Amino acid sequence: MKKSPLLVALLLTLIVSPSRAADQDHFEVSYWLGPPEKYTTLDRYREIKDAGFTIASPPLHTPSVELNRKILDLCGEVGLKAMIADARMVTSLDAPDARGKLDAIVSDYGSHPALHGYFVVDEPSAEAFAKLAEVVAYLKTKDPVHPAYINLLPTYAAPWTQLGTKTYEEYVDRFVDIVRPQVLSYDHYPFIRGYDRPDYALNLAIVRNTAARGKLAFWQIAQVVQHYDYRAVTEGELRFQAMQTLAFGGRGLMWYTYWYPGESVDSVKHAMIEYDGSRNPNYERIKSINADAKAIGNELLPAQSWATYHVGAGGQYAMPPELKSPVEIETAGRLTAGVFHHPDGRTLAIVANRDYAARASIIVRGVVGEFDPHGGKWTDVTSPITRELAPGDAVLFRCSSK
Repeated sequence: MKKSPLLVALLLTLIVSPSRAADQDHFEVSYWLGPPEKYTTLDRYREIKDAGFTIASPPLHTPSVELNRKILDLCGEVGLKAMIADARMVTSLDAPDARGKLDAIVSDYGSHPALHGYFVVDEPSAEAFAKLAEVVAYLKTKDPVHPAYINLLPTYAAPWTQLGTKTYEEYVDRFVDIVRPQVLSYDHYPFIRGYDRPDYALNLAIVRNTAARGKLAFWQIAQVVQHYDYRAVTEGELRFQAMQTLAFGGRGLMWYTYWYPGESVDSVKHAMIEYDGSRNPNYERIKSINADAKAIGNELLPAQSWATYHVGAGGQYAMPPELKSPVEIETAGRLTAGVFHHPDGRTLAIVANRDYAARASIIVRGVVGEFDPHGGKWTDVTSPITRELAPGDAVLFRCSSK
């Protein structure tokens, strides 16, 4: 897909204002889907917490009020927040007794200390935005603390028939302008049997730029489970999705799926928790990735995303000659660099390996510090430095220039 010069310019010059994004006080990590009702136990929610998640999302089948309250209580006990789905949720105030249903939802859950927010709908068409805006606004008047959550379609959704717009840029722009969400969320699953979707970075760029314009945080839902034509993913492919999200300025990461999605069938495999409740190897892989993503994400959270660009072969976005990056990177590999300005005056740069199958050797100039996500500490370094990045992995630096 041809990338327009305007998109590249926007990618590299838009600043993310912290005025709305700062409402999020830590990097969020969640998932689809949660444990089914018979597995809604304290041990199972401790297992979610132990994997590094911050928000528990609903199970496949919409819970009853009683089950939602149980989920909230369990989340409160283990230190999680919960995204609640309720069968009374409406997508238009024109629905029968819409306001009464929303009032009841807020009444049932709004005062619970473990509540994160209210799930409204997944992947709406632009034709629904005006009605959804009324629902979101009404919920905000009744509960200004807990956000209404809506997840958007990816770039590969069909124009008009799915998006309801001519282009994806128009779809995302209209959502922000009309609905005025408290966070911008979308899913994009790039790993198909036999090939990768070509527009993964484009989707990140469009959402990143729209979030910047709307002064919003954005989250991405990443691919875990093998289903339909989506292939089984490697540890490098899992890490790649998390670190690319961070490099583009994402403030949240969600995984599809945590629990096995639905009834057991041979064509669906490798959810973090299998159909029978046993752990898939992806549980430990994502647990490790979540820990690193949260550590790096929390360092970047107060900062403004200034630029995201590609280094090395096959890149879609290059730094324009009129702009100068504070870091110089040499590599024979394929990298994404994200530059951030911190309110304390520091400039931070995350360098992420775009190759999910091979290590990348890098030489970096213009940096004076390196962040250790395992220890949560910064170490002074002398430029130039040489590092090896595992497949899909990333490293966070502090730059010498401010």
